[in-house]
Amino acid sequence: MIHLGFRLGIRLSVGVLLLAMVLPVGAEDNQDYTKGLEAYRAREYSTAVQRFQKVVEQSPDHAGSHYLLGLSLRANKQTSKALASLRKAAELDPGNATYAIALGQTLAQANQPNDAYLTLKKVNYSSLDARAKQSYAPAFAQAAIKAGFPGEAIPVLEAQTKATPKNADLFYSLGYAYNKQENHGKAFAAFKKSYELKPSDSKKGEAAVKSAISAGRRATGSKKDSYYSQGAAIAEKLAGASPTFDNFLLAGEAQLGAKDYQKALGWFDRARSKQPQNALVHYYHSQCNTNLGQYNSAITDLKQALKIGVSGKMRTQVHNQMGFVYDKTKKYDEAITAYKNAGNPRKVSDVEKKKADAAKNVEADKEKAAYGEKLRALEFQIKELEAIGEIEEANDLREHLKKLREQ
Repeated sequence: MIHLGFRLGIRLSVGVLLLAMVLPVGAEDNQDYTKGLEAYRAREYSTAVQRFQKVVEQSPDHAGSHYLLGLSLRANKQTSKALASLRKAAELDPGNATYAIALGQTLAQANQPNDAYLTLKKVNYSSLDARAKQSYAPAFAQAAIKAGFPGEAIPVLEAQTKATPKNADLFYSLGYAYNKQENHGKAFAAFKKSYELKPSDSKKGEAAVKSAISAGRRATGSKKDSYYSQGAAIAEKLAGASPTFDNFLLAGEAQLGAKDYQKALGWFDRARSKQPQNALVHYYHSQCNTNLGQYNSAITDLKQALKIGVSGKMRTQVHNQMGFVYDKTKKYDEAITAYKNAGNPRKVSDVEKKKADAAKNVEADKEKAAYGEKLRALEFQIKELEAIGEIEEANDLREHLKKLREQ
């Protein structure tokens, strides 16, 4: 199975509640403030920085001025300076959730997830208005997950996905959080919803397939089949839209899990045509052939993987698979060698016992055949004696033959 690697792709909101804050005294008539807002909205961030810097100089104790300067600096990619301004805003007005959210977002952008998490954790999500919640939820989720607390992100994301049920990125973040908690069933449901909402985003589809495979590996019965079949459907859609090696490989793996080995072979063939020197494809190909009872083809696949070069876990898997196939075909010496190469002493012992038992069976079969030949020789001798009139001797021999058969 391929490694599950999800990327956290939360987009931090840069929408700001510029008009919903307390303005500094005289701001209505302050040209720097007015021009700063105009520049920010026009995405002329350098101008906005210059204007709000003057506003801060005029009102150094006004939290909102530092906040606006911080947003402008952040938009102008001056992250360190933005953090200083936003920290000042939060310090001057520690109860203001808007400032805390902006600071947390910027800390996350600066790759300071622990500080972002601690900052945003202080904000009460349930007390925020709808617009603030939309900014807070993805920022807190990213910070909590990266800081190692995905369980804390889940209730916030669950609530926010209910409030904004068409936000594909939030469902993706929810899937990522569940994946970190190793709740693969719920991760799949969230990733699947994310992809359904935004089917043009292949990253979301890939995450859905990978989580379906993970969930399928751990499930049993009809649930197992359901995860794999759903994953296969998404994977085939991805491969159809974008015929890449990775998508072909995903489609093959999902079909392998769904036990549609013939279809899986087709996808692995297409993947192999893209990267013929990829040992993983040959390994998966061998699994399909093994399950289809095409053992010679399976061995060819595995030998090709070894020829390409494998190491570590993959090398162990290839040799174990080779041992299994040789065992199935009763090539015990080859199976023993393969299992030894895999570092699998238990299977070596199992096959050695099978080999010994098989040898005993061969010897027993030889003895049985020789005994049968002896009986047939006696029958022939009896007929010969009867033919020459030695009836008494023939009867004695017949009695002896009867006793031999009763043994």
